[in-house]
Amino acid sequence: MGRTGSGKWVMHQTFLDRQKDAYIYKRPATNRWQYFLSIKGEGEERKSTGVDGDPDDIEVGKEDALDVLQERKLEVKARHQQGLKARRVKKLFDFMDDFLAEEQQRIASHNKKGMIVEETFRLKTHHLNLLKKFYKFRSIKLEDLDYGKLFEYPTWRTKTVDPRPEYQLKPPKRNHTILTELTTIKAYFAFLLRKGYISREPDFASIQRESMKVNRRDFLSLTQYTQTINTVRAWYKSSSTTPTQAYNREMIYLSMLIMSNSALRKGELKGLKWGDLEPNPNLDKKDQKVGHLIRVRAEITKTGEPRTVQSPTVEYFDRLRTLQGIKKKSGAPFPSIPLELRDQLVLTKYNHPDEPLGQGTWNRAWQEIKELCAHRYWGDKNITYYSFRHTAISFAVQRQVPLLQLSRNSGTGIRYVEQVYYHHESESKKNWDTLMQNRKFYDVVSKKGSSINLKLEDALDVEVE
Repeated sequence: MGRTGSGKWVMHQTFLDRQKDAYIYKRPATNRWQYFLSIKGEGEERKSTGVDGDPDDIEVGKEDALDVLQERKLEVKARHQQGLKARRVKKLFDFMDDFLAEEQQRIASHNKKGMIVEETFRLKTHHLNLLKKFYKFRSIKLEDLDYGKLFEYPTWRTKTVDPRPEYQLKPPKRNHTILTELTTIKAYFAFLLRKGYISREPDFASIQRESMKVNRRDFLSLTQYTQTINTVRAWYKSSSTTPTQAYNREMIYLSMLIMSNSALRKGELKGLKWGDLEPNPNLDKKDQKVGHLIRVRAEITKTGEPRTVQSPTVEYFDRLRTLQGIKKKSGAPFPSIPLELRDQLVLTKYNHPDEPLGQGTWNRAWQEIKELCAHRYWGDKNITYYSFRHTAISFAVQRQVPLLQLSRNSGTGIRYVEQVYYHHESESKKNWDTLMQNRKFYDVVSKKGSSINLKLEDALDVEVE
């Protein structure tokens, strides 16, 4: 491995001839052969040869890649002899491989586990393939690109109007999907701008706002949350259950309370270990009985970035500890877990502490909860487990938690919080009945202020026994 003159890391650098103005190489993040060509008067050209190599045999594909470079160099010479510029017309899809290789390397540098790297890279590749479908696989010249057309992307993603199978897409199942796709597409255009291939970016802030009109996450109002939690409480306390079922129901119930107060993603909660829980040293002893810190490790986050969550959920984690039969370590601060159990998952199977709570258990529980609550309380809202995270952030906005603190706590970008959650807050204020029905919430908030450690259930008529 070595560095180019521009400081980029390359592998298996092989020069075409003695002039050393042209060579093939591989990037650390990909096995495909790339080429470099210095073009007099026009700068440097770096592109994929389209030839794949073999990580175990450096000779595989090398000669074919050199042939591609040789052909390109001869083409440059011929064009110069004709008085023409050597640069090919740049098209929208020409640089996707380069972008993805750079993204793969960047993601890998933040996460060493491999799982999130692979999944994130797969999604980014999928998002760019969607962009190709959006433009009907016509790689438009960058100089001719109609930036305004991208405003049609959110609406296009929700429809399947083209009869040809290659263009058929199911509308996204998750409300956040379109925005996630646009984030990748925005990053690709930023890459094109950074490399000098385009002179400006599309107005993605406006395009993302447009996506919110067709793609918003549903969340629970204060009244709906109260109704739902009270109903689920009665459900888990039902006497007509087996010991395993009773255990699973209480674990799901406590998980919902934790997500509603911490804004943890379901996947993050499922991956938590007891060692990830710590007392909050910034709180006095009284408040430490309510609020604590959750260290969300990089390998269980959606983004591959670790974060620390302030959360008023001491009571709920203590109940999970008791539910699992873990004895409280005498005199120890929260979470009072013996040292040998700190690597144990928080959510585990009944009588199987080494196994995570199965996805089937989550699915069956949600089906039962949905049957109890959907028609009675939720109306036409599509409520899922994820909605409790969304609800937590929405309530934090309503009690005026500082935006930066809320963004860091939830692992959500400031811009996204502004676009989505503040919009919901403005909508809820239009509903006078909802405000009046939940007057107690606002009365409590006005007294206790905007602390992120305010437990939601303390401000509502919700029993959490």
